[in-house]
Amino acid sequence: MMAGSKAASTGGTKRIKTPEAVFLDELAAQQSAQYRLAQGFGVLFAMALVLQAWAFANVFSDMVLQQAFSLSLLFLAVFALLLRALANFGRERVCASASRHIRYGLRHKLIAQLTQLGPARLRIEEDAALSTRVYEQVDALDDYFSRYKPQVFMVTLIPCVILLSVAPVSWIAFWVFMLTAPLVIVFMIFVGYKAAQANRRQFNVLAMLSNQFMDLSQGLAELKRLGRTQAARERLSHSAKAYQKTTMSVLLLAFLSTATLELFASIAIAMIALYLGLGLLEVLPWQVGSAPVTLTQAMFLLLLAPEFYLPLRQLGNDYHAKQKAEAAATDLLSILQTQSPQTTKAQAEAKKPITDSPEAFYSIGQQTYLSFAQLAWQDAGRQRLAPITGNIKQAERVWLSGESGVGKSSLLHLLLGFEEAYQGQLYIKGKAFAQLNLQDWRNKLAWLPQTPEWVNGSIRRNLLLGIAEPSEKRIQQALHDSQCADFIAALPNGLETPLSELGSGLSGGQMQRLSIARALLSNAEVWLLDEPCSGLDSDTAEAVLNTLEKVSRGKTLLIVSHDTHPIHWADKHWQLNPFGLAESKARTAESKARIEKSKEVQRRAG
Repeated sequence: MMAGSKAASTGGTKRIKTPEAVFLDELAAQQSAQYRLAQGFGVLFAMALVLQAWAFANVFSDMVLQQAFSLSLLFLAVFALLLRALANFGRERVCASASRHIRYGLRHKLIAQLTQLGPARLRIEEDAALSTRVYEQVDALDDYFSRYKPQVFMVTLIPCVILLSVAPVSWIAFWVFMLTAPLVIVFMIFVGYKAAQANRRQFNVLAMLSNQFMDLSQGLAELKRLGRTQAARERLSHSAKAYQKTTMSVLLLAFLSTATLELFASIAIAMIALYLGLGLLEVLPWQVGSAPVTLTQAMFLLLLAPEFYLPLRQLGNDYHAKQKAEAAATDLLSILQTQSPQTTKAQAEAKKPITDSPEAFYSIGQQTYLSFAQLAWQDAGRQRLAPITGNIKQAERVWLSGESGVGKSSLLHLLLGFEEAYQGQLYIKGKAFAQLNLQDWRNKLAWLPQTPEWVNGSIRRNLLLGIAEPSEKRIQQALHDSQCADFIAALPNGLETPLSELGSGLSGGQMQRLSIARALLSNAEVWLLDEPCSGLDSDTAEAVLNTLEKVSRGKTLLIVSHDTHPIHWADKHWQLNPFGLAESKARTAESKARIEKSKEVQRRAG
């Protein structure tokens, strides 16, 4: 994208384009065929316009001078009027279709980018503000692609066609058009610049309002318990009023622009009318006693005068759409230019020494599933994860504890593939992590975050989201193993009970058990759990951990949990600190035997 901006700025005669302008041009180029068709309709519109003015001028002058008119000229004028209307209709439909396709493709690209970024998307903005960008700000491009972009061609075509038609008739009218048109353009640019600043302020306030509304929705129950709903209401009301003010400032500029352009155009048309009227009366100071034009020519010029300024006025009305689109493009580019893990993979690996030799594979150990060698992560100058070294064998369950901020969740994000600009080495079954197919690796993972995420739909839909639909027997078995069967059976509609994004109607322990059931149905080899007991009371946490102990046997598991919820059944206990990893030697012979037994079962099943 930036390369395109630089290319646009090379050469002494070329106008420097902003990254936003280059971005919008690239989007428009995706529908170049549609815009060429719209230009064809525009040429047809301009020809019909001149033909209509010529035919009507002859009809009106004949009626005045001869009290009669030619029906053929009248039919020609009506035909030109209909042709003009049809050409304009076709142009608008084509441009609307082009805008719709551009916005649909852009929204799909943005959602795909946010999906690839994963938790890294929060570096850009909160989810509520990002959703505003994906929907509100993408829709803000509609007027630019459906109205402003095609109008730029029309504002060049129609005045040029009219000037070519006017020059043989009257040079004075020609120069009046030439001298007054720049005044409209200059004021249009001035107002448009102010509109861009107002639109950026409006988008910022809208993003803030979206974030506040989302935070209020998620914490409403807690606010009620604390008796702080009135303060939250006042804060939201203040943000809503701020958004009202910024919206009204944008509308004020739009109305001001329209009124001023109408004023300039009306003055210019009045000058043409005054010149023609005095000329027909033969009282022009420099041409007394003779008329500079005939009545037919005067009518022709008078009919073309409003049409000359109409594209300029329309472009002026739509110019704020350009500034609004560029303001939106700034926020959209910040999403698209944020590097995803797939993009940074090659850059990160280029800085690492090559250690993927057969000797390196054997040094890790054939039974080792996950291996870290001085694995660390720095982000924006901050040490997110201190260098750690360790191995997790297949079917081994590891408990990772440590103080807040030492990098426990960061390690899980690395394993999920959301952050690949790490230092050190990370191996999966002896193969460098960067050489893995990220999608294949994620298909082997079950991820249980602190707060389970759901979509609006039934419990069944949430359980089966993203996996091949299993048999009903397997679903019931997973519900039984995760201890979900009893409370789901007590629900009015069972598995078809609606579930909101916040899991309304279910307790924290029930939602965690549903997450466990979802992990069982995914048939994943590796389970990653980030404080699954966070926010649960002691009894519920103990029950959830007991369930995990039973269902995770034979799985390779890494569970993050504070010491307040110890994992006694884990085979290893890693303690993470700001200086690295310390392993607790609390592994018993019983746990070793259990791992060996699980491996034997897996080998027989394979």
